[in-house]
Parts: sequence; C-alpha cells; structure tokens
Amino acid sequence: MLRVYLEFAKKSFQKRMQYRIANLAGLLTNFFFATVRILVFTAFYAAQTEPMPLDLNEVITYVCLTQAFLMVMPLWGRAEIAETIKDGSVAMQLAKPVDFHGYWFADECGKSIYYVIMRAIPTFVLARFLFDMWIPLDLTVIILFLFSITLAIVLGAAINITAFGTVFWTLDATGIVGFAFTLSTFFSGFLVPIALWPEWLQQIAAWLPFEGLVHLPFSIYLGKLTGGAALTAIFKQSLWVLIFVSLGRLILRRGFSHLVIQGG
Repeated sequence: MLRVYLEFAKKSFQKRMQYRIANLAGLLTNFFFATVRILVFTAFYAAQTEPMPLDLNEVITYVCLTQAFLMVMPLWGRAEIAETIKDGSVAMQLAKPVDFHGYWFADECGKSIYYVIMRAIPTFVLARFLFDMWIPLDLTVIILFLFSITLAIVLGAAINITAFGTVFWTLDATGIVGFAFTLSTFFSGFLVPIALWPEWLQQIAAWLPFEGLVHLPFSIYLGKLTGGAALTAIFKQSLWVLIFVSLGRLILRRGFSHLVIQGG
C-alpha cells in the first residue's frame, strides 16, 4: 500500500510541473513581498531604542524563511478536497481501493515536495545573496530544523484536511476555511515573529497548534530553541499532528456515513 501512496504523491508532483511559468511568477511575488516586509522591519528597528528579542539580521532571516516555505506549508490550504465533495467527484475517489485520508495526505506531500524544489530552494539560495540571510553551521541545528519543518508540513496538511472535511455538512468551506486561514496566519507567527509579541499573547499562541507551522521550526533554525527546548517543540508538533490526523479521519468517516451524491 505504501507504494500506491508514493505513486499518488508522484502524480501530484508531476501535475504541478506543468505550471513552470506560474511557479516563476510565484517566485517573483515571493521576492516582492519579502523585500516589502524586510523594508518594514528595517524601518521598525531603526526607530527602536530598546533591545529586541531578535536582532535585525535574525528577523530578515525569519522573513526569508517564511517566504521560502510559504507554499510548502499549506497555511492557506488548497480547495481540491472541498471541491470534490461539493461537486460529487469524491464518489470516483471513494471507488478506489485506498484510504481516502491517506490519498489526500499523499497528494499534499507531492505538492509540498514540488514546492520545496521549485519554490523554497530557489528562494532560499537567492535570499542568501540578496538579503544576507543567516545560515546555521551546527549540524545538530540543521537536523532538528529539517525534522521540525517536515512535521510542520504534515501538520499543515492535517489541519487542511480537517477543515475541508467540514464540507460534508456545510457544502461550502468558505467560512470555516477563512476562519482557519486567519488563525493559522496570525498565530503561526507568519506575519510577525512570535518572539516580538507581548508576553500574554505568546502564552496564548503556545497553547494553539499553529505555532508548529512557522514559529517552532524557524526558532530552531535561528538557534532560539536548542537542546531540550528544541526536542520539546518537536514533541508538541508531533502531538498536534496526531490530534489533527485523528480528528480528520473521524470527520471524514462521519461525513461519508451520510454522504449523498446528486445526479447520475
């Protein structure tokens, strides 16, 4: 069965390879917004007189990382799951002798691998030269970061599948997905690093799953979480992955129990 899911991931990757011009446009967009955000933070730091939890170079690196991995970690989700349920084409997928939840996970993994190669790596390399992006030299930090960013990708996919699974009851995912988008974008630390937040707001973010999408892996990369703290962060990510995978499977199972497909 693992081979089957690997094939699904491969087909998902190949499908995205057809849109090379769109990917180039996405790269340019990434650099535009990275430049804008870096200029905003540079102006902010120029006006600061008090020491900050992150220095300017660390913030620039953080911004470059968020732009590089923007499409790798599906913060905003991809609506294919909701569309198949809404238009009834989910019936064709249910006819396949594979687990529906596993199928969508494989599809998400294929997309993420594509965006790692075609979006994250080029953005990372260019940012290193254009913005003097910091790169850790400690092999342990690099290994922990790679493990953590992998968990972030899996967590993002699990949250998306769970959110889109609500279409079984609503037939339109706009509301719940928009709400999830707002929460994940803000509380993940994508817009502003959580380290720069007020203490009380950081405490709220620490109890939510979304910091595992951006804040935790990038804090490991910057060396702000090391040793036991880094392992604790990875454990938190793993726990949230388990929770959302279980919740997503439960929602899909309950949804299929009363699914009605209209038409012939």
